[in-house]
Amino acid sequence: MEAVLRSRSRIAIVLLLCVSSLLSGFATDHARAGTREDRLQMLQLTNAAREKKDRDALKLDRVLSQYALAHSRAMADDGALFHSEDLSDVLRGVNWSMGGENVGVAHSLPTAHSAFMASKFHRQNILQSRYDHVAIGVFESDGSFWVTVIFYG
Repeated sequence: MEAVLRSRSRIAIVLLLCVSSLLSGFATDHARAGTREDRLQMLQLTNAAREKKDRDALKLDRVLSQYALAHSRAMADDGALFHSEDLSDVLRGVNWSMGGENVGVAHSLPTAHSAFMASKFHRQNILQSRYDHVAIGVFESDGSFWVTVIFYG
């Protein structure tokens, strides 16, 4: 009888370890809206690049940043980068004559910013002197930061 109980205990422990390892695999997968600090870090990186080129700092549009966040989340959910279908619709309701959008994914926000700066067209958006506002959405999924930056002026 004692041998049967030990055997059942071993089986229970093995099953517990198997279930536990399965659950821990699920626990490492995560997705979350970027924090306020993530958004402010992207703003700081963008404005630091502008300052080096004697451009005025961009003002953060918190309302439009909610759209940018939703866009970043949609890209993370799809696992692919894509631009807003109609930026003029996105910018409806704000005072603008010129707009642009950068989208990217990287393992850190400084890496995303560096990639933007290494790309001619993304860098042009960051350094465009006619832009005075920016909306930023950051969504983190499985260790990657999905970023949407909308510029307007």
